[in-house]
Amino acid sequence: MELSRQDKENILTRVNAYADQVLPERDPSKVPIRVQLDALKPEMEKLAKEFELSVEDIFIIYMDMNTETVANAESQLQSKLDTMDF
Repeated sequence: MELSRQDKENILTRVNAYADQVLPERDPSKVPIRVQLDALKPEMEKLAKEFELSVEDIFIIYMDMNTETVANAESQLQSKLDTMDF
């Protein structure tokens, strides 16, 4: 099943919202990856059923979208810094 851009953004939004509920530590670097994955697994399983994909596919989509979001934010920040006079 090929997902639309909107579907992928929806997956990112829903997993992030779920993470805000179940992961008490806001800084992911302070929470082991295994703990993060275990905490997010129920929502990813729900999404996998909804979109008729595997949990692994949902995870990959989530990671791809998250990476893209971070890269875009960094690019925007760099653009702003490039236009500032120090």
